[in-house]
Amino acid sequence: MTRKTIVITGASDGIGAAAARRLSRNGEHVVVVGRSEAKTTAVAAELGVDYFVADFADLSQVRALADKIRSEYPRIDVLANNAGGMSRATQLTADGYEKTYQVNYLAPFLLTTQLLTVLLDSRATVINTTSSSQKMLPE
Repeated sequence: MTRKTIVITGASDGIGAAAARRLSRNGEHVVVVGRSEAKTTAVAAELGVDYFVADFADLSQVRALADKIRSEYPRIDVLANNAGGMSRATQLTADGYEKTYQVNYLAPFLLTTQLLTVLLDSRATVINTTSSSQKMLPE
């Protein structure tokens, strides 16, 4: 059986790191992406996998990430858009968007579209992790 190349964003902690651990144990070729260099390199070292660091609150970093992934991986079997976050206060990014909206929606959409050719050529699966936790915030 051929190992699948699986790119997981938000893989420095939580659900993303747990998924990376399980998939790596199952023999898949996992690539972890995280915002924190320290946490991301720790997960990558633990699993012996490749990694990239990118902050989805900066769309230029998302574009650069896509360029690096495309150059290193001509085939991607799964893109797991798992990165996300939530702020209690409204914050604007340097790109001019509300931070939670950019990190949870715009950045994963941008990454997916920037990788679209390789994803289509690979007949990849794209998984988007979502949450309803914003309902816990006061209005």
